[in-house]
Amino acid sequence: MKGQYYDDGTPPITHCEGCFLSATEISSETLHVPAMDCPDELSLIRKGLARLEGIESLRPDYLHRRLRVEFDPRRTTAEQIAARITEIGFPATVSSGGSSDVEAPPKTNWTRHALTAVGGTLLGAAAVVYWAGGETTTLAAALAVLSTCLSALPVSLAAWRAVRLRAIDMNVLMLIAALGATATADYFEAATAMFLFGIAIWLESFSVGRARRAVQSLVELTPEMAHRLKDNAASDDYVDVAAGSIAAGECVLIKPGERVPVDGVVLRGTSALNQAPITGESLPVEKSPGESVFAGSLNEEGSLVVRAERPAAESTLAHIARLVEQAQASGSPTERFVDRFARYYTPAVLALAVAMALGPPLLVLTGALGDDSSRWWPEFLTWFRRSLVMLVIACPCALVISTPVTIVCGLYAAARRGMIIKGGQFLEAAALVDCVAIDKTGTLTEGRPQVIAVTPCEGYSPDEVLLIAAALESHSEHPLANAITEAAEARGIAIETTTDFSALRGFGVQGMVAGTMCQVGSPRMFQQQGLLAADDIEALTADHPTATVALVARGGEPIGAVFLADALRDGAADAISSLRDAGVHRVVMLTGDRQSVADEIALQAGIDEVRAELLPEDKVDEVRRLSRTHVNLAMVGDGVNDSPALAAAPLGIALGRQASATALETADVVVMLPVLGRLAELIRLGRHCRRLLAQNITLALSIKLAVLVAAATGEATLWMAVAADVGASVLVIFNGMRILDFKSQIRNPKSEI
Repeated sequence: MKGQYYDDGTPPITHCEGCFLSATEISSETLHVPAMDCPDELSLIRKGLARLEGIESLRPDYLHRRLRVEFDPRRTTAEQIAARITEIGFPATVSSGGSSDVEAPPKTNWTRHALTAVGGTLLGAAAVVYWAGGETTTLAAALAVLSTCLSALPVSLAAWRAVRLRAIDMNVLMLIAALGATATADYFEAATAMFLFGIAIWLESFSVGRARRAVQSLVELTPEMAHRLKDNAASDDYVDVAAGSIAAGECVLIKPGERVPVDGVVLRGTSALNQAPITGESLPVEKSPGESVFAGSLNEEGSLVVRAERPAAESTLAHIARLVEQAQASGSPTERFVDRFARYYTPAVLALAVAMALGPPLLVLTGALGDDSSRWWPEFLTWFRRSLVMLVIACPCALVISTPVTIVCGLYAAARRGMIIKGGQFLEAAALVDCVAIDKTGTLTEGRPQVIAVTPCEGYSPDEVLLIAAALESHSEHPLANAITEAAEARGIAIETTTDFSALRGFGVQGMVAGTMCQVGSPRMFQQQGLLAADDIEALTADHPTATVALVARGGEPIGAVFLADALRDGAADAISSLRDAGVHRVVMLTGDRQSVADEIALQAGIDEVRAELLPEDKVDEVRRLSRTHVNLAMVGDGVNDSPALAAAPLGIALGRQASATALETADVVVMLPVLGRLAELIRLGRHCRRLLAQNITLALSIKLAVLVAAATGEATLWMAVAADVGASVLVIFNGMRILDFKSQIRNPKSEI
């Protein structure tokens, strides 16, 4: 079996030539690793697992300190992997419920913080002694060395762990720098550097923890307890149970001010629910009997009795949390670039540090820089000190971790607005969108068409036409089918039983009604099957040129036409205008409807181009054609027929919680509400994220480059390098977290309707 590859392009841990595993033979587990919060630790874990066979891939989640492991269960187990990780110095446990488990926050390393605090106190005492005496006395030097030793103790343990794995991480580099400074009698330099490094560890832990708590708040919206009704909605007598124990079909009471524990349907009561965490709606939504509610929604007014449709672990909110969590494992293009850069950056800086320490002294010793070769020792001490500064900035950890923090916070910011993005690469792709292909029915339009007319052929009545159409369409869930059956029921027409029903994908439906083969379909279907000529179709539909038409036939003979109309969504024109403001240059409508209907909707919405009368495979061809001229194309749709096109597009966006399950699974982005204005907001969010990523990379590299230059010229000290590295780490993490405060910029409130 050839192993898979990591997101950063590095080869897998183990290979086994000559055999192949299917996806079903690969197992995956999530390990909780409290000590893993940086790519340095992941690198050590990879080295430690190198001799353990059967591991396919490692996917880190630094915010929650979890590690998703894919492995061959025939060659190893999750417990063996956890034991090996623990053995190399990173205590690990197997999460009982997979990646969706809510882990307790990592325990604070009070011992390390205490040693840093004591070391800082001794450093302060040494500084007082030095300033009092005006020189480095024996007491001041001793206090500084003792401060270095205390601050370096936890660093030494971590460095030894890396050395045992034949790796070089930040702890090793800092320890070498401190020992080198002490050996050259730069006692205060060593003590200050180690103290600041301890502060850096705390600041990074604090900033990453703040980001983790922000994302974790999405999961914590589901209440821990629920009021389960004793007699299943017959009365309001209840017992308090864990929300996770509620099964489908059971009923719960939700009091004012409480959050909904499960997805369900309201049986009794009326109230306003704040669904913002799930759908991103800015205003509470009125709920009454028969309407659906989401877990995590806040009940603001009256009491509700809700029947659970699914367990809490399978709620929409839990699904959103899992998607956001799983999205962290898929590296974005910027993450992969930074990872590749880091693999070359550290060795290059280490090589430069060695060259700086040995180059000039050797040139002096050999006489290349003058005849006085006795100067080589002072030269060595000078350049050796400068090389120690370079060691501090050789670790790219601050640069590497700033990228996933920004991406994860961006994914959370999108989820908080009801936009579920299935990976950082799709968040970045949204920023580049310059062309949008958009479906018509249910996307640009309301998706609730109504029958506006029934035109029978000679010898038939409107009710006969509607009876046949409703009998067939009662087996379909297409919006047009629902409209036809509702119109028949409104006229009191009894819907007859249909046998041998079949759907003609993209054309219509057919089946036996009262023993006769009948068809309901598009004009194209009737023309291709020879049921009606083009001129006859044009004459039959002439009175309703801008309506969607469903032709009806019985026994191979056309009997009439049903005309339907679907209104444009409120705010659709403003939403299309917002897309242009966000940088989209071209908007193309793709629809299976008639050209005249599509042209009318496009005119109202301000669409640039129309492709009508398309079968599902035609939509795929159009998407591929557009992708050749617009690499950054986004396809927006909601129905089953849109799924192939969503999959074919560089970026597929499913719009609305009513979107088909197939579309939701296929799409790269799911917008929970059918709000067209969210498309422009998604693009703006993606661009804001890319700006922050660019700022972080520029800041981190600029600071490191400045220290490199200062070190080469002798202007930078060891403690200055540590301070700069600390500053870069904290600066880029907090700058990345600014995306949590991203503000919506929807042009018109109507687009929220």
